[in-house]
Amino acid sequence: MKKVAGFGLILVMLSVSCGWAQSTSPALYQMRTKESNATDRRFRKILGDNYDGQDKNRKEYDDDRKRRRKKQQQQTTGSQTDNNGYGSGPDYAWPTHLIEMGIRFAPSLNLNTAEGSGSYAGFRNNGAGVRMSVGPTLDYFFFKDRYAFSTGLFYTIKRSGFQMPGSFGESRWNPGAPEKESVYNLQYLQIPATVKLFANNIGPNMRLYVQTGGLLSLKLAEHAVEPTRNGLYMAESGGTRRQYGFGDIELLLGAGVQYRINENNAFNIGMSYQRGLINVARANELTSKNRVVSLDLGFKF
Repeated sequence: MKKVAGFGLILVMLSVSCGWAQSTSPALYQMRTKESNATDRRFRKILGDNYDGQDKNRKEYDDDRKRRRKKQQQQTTGSQTDNNGYGSGPDYAWPTHLIEMGIRFAPSLNLNTAEGSGSYAGFRNNGAGVRMSVGPTLDYFFFKDRYAFSTGLFYTIKRSGFQMPGSFGESRWNPGAPEKESVYNLQYLQIPATVKLFANNIGPNMRLYVQTGGLLSLKLAEHAVEPTRNGLYMAESGGTRRQYGFGDIELLLGAGVQYRINENNAFNIGMSYQRGLINVARANELTSKNRVVSLDLGFKF
């Protein structure tokens, strides 16, 4: 009986071993991997390296995982390419061009403040006027394609105007004299030093931006409008004296939308506000500062 029982036990062990060797079930493979390394080595020594048929399955499983991972990476890259490199996540990729140049055209509404004392008492501004600004722009992206240092060189014409008492510039004070007015066109060369911050896409190839920083404005020329009727021009020895200083320093705040046409070209449309910080009037008793609201139209290339 002992011999029969021992023989039966051997048959059971052989049948279990043969079943494991023929099975390709992942569940059995997981059960096998939980065994000790010593038992695994013992089976491999007796029945061969591929005794359970799972080495081939494991290789196929690893290859399949690699293929899926590669396909996912290709899909992610493809979506970024389809969206002109911007992607759909919160963080954009590094730009293909660190420097982007463009042209800016900005029709502007110009205002100015006016505060006078002494002989300039009674001075006040006389409304607003439309002028323009045009010039090249340059954006340098210093962190991914979301943050850029923006500069350029703008030729800008500003309007500055005053209303003044009728006796201004006269040798005798006449309270009944009609009021005079003065309008000047001031030509500036502006150098911006600003930062642009781009937001996530709000539509296909379209994203918002905010721009903030400063402007250095250097005056090129000043011209009186209608000199014979210009009270400030005629009061100062027939206009031989300059009425405005050499330049200005301004704060700039703007926002807009950029629409990408392709990888290299884009349209910009936005609004900006310039606030002058320096008194541009040369007279000690007159204070005037510039205020400009612009419609910014740009094309990047």
